[in-house]
Amino acid sequence: MKRRKIFTCLLTAFCSTLIYASTVRNEVKDDIQDKIELSRDGGTTRIASMSSMFTMQAVTVEPVVEAYNYRNVVTISVQNFRGSALVEIIGSKGSKQSFFEIYDMGFEAIPLNGIPAGEYTLRVTLGTEVFTGTFKKGQNEQH
Repeated sequence: MKRRKIFTCLLTAFCSTLIYASTVRNEVKDDIQDKIELSRDGGTTRIASMSSMFTMQAVTVEPVVEAYNYRNVVTISVQNFRGSALVEIIGSKGSKQSFFEIYDMGFEAIPLNGIPAGEYTLRVTLGTEVFTGTFKKGQNEQH
């Protein structure tokens, strides 16, 4: 009977330790990668034509833009577009701009050092199309 109580206590302590360890590892920190939800503000769809000897088809191609805020760096990836991209990060406490060229696919990383913590608007302009979203920089920082 005494062994059973000791075994039960040890098993309970072991399970409690595992649960506590898994809870500690799931803390919310600034270095967790956050997707920035982008909405399309306007523009027109591009039409890519594929021709062969006998048929001609028109295929609408929509640009795909994704943005992430990870470890104080905003990354932007663009697919299905050719041309220049203007990236603007705008907030009440500061702003940044960047240009990059896209040849069907493109990627840009913009470090956020130099602008203070706060809420910012991300605007990606591809020709006449504009994609916008908001994100927070340094939401867990102490100032």
